[in-house]
Amino acid sequence: MKKLGIVSALLLIFVLSECTKAAGPANGKSVQQNNHLDSTVSISADINQVKWQTDSVFGYNITSSGNDSSKVNLEIIATDKSTSSSMIFYITNFTGTHTYIINSPYNSITYYTGSIRHIATFGQIAMKVNKITSGNDTAYSITGTFNFVADTFSVTNGVFDVARP
Repeated sequence: MKKLGIVSALLLIFVLSECTKAAGPANGKSVQQNNHLDSTVSISADINQVKWQTDSVFGYNITSSGNDSSKVNLEIIATDKSTSSSMIFYITNFTGTHTYIINSPYNSITYYTGSIRHIATFGQIAMKVNKITSGNDTAYSITGTFNFVADTFSVTNGVFDVARP
């Protein structure tokens, strides 16, 4: 029984040592398709004239939600750990390249400072879907700009480049 405990402990130490996370921001490569062609991911903006930059960005397709089962909704979550803040973009019935006007709850941006939620009441998100081809590999990214007002926060010069989910 002692041997099983020792082997289990050694296996756990090995597994944990292999699961270390690299330091630094997430504005690097995002694996697409068959792992050959990558696209950069980043989101930045000026919030009340102070530069805001992401640590991590994730995009999700949300299908079959509620009664809109034939629609695809897009959600992008961006986090800045240094300021304990994040932004969540939500586009209902995402159709690709288009300018989406903020009209919560359908198209919305929510800015979180810690656990305090600030919902955008005015603004827009201009998106473009890009197809990138190299050899037999194809990847897609969503690039664009955004601006919005949420409570006392004025967000301007927003720019993003996100791997299309």
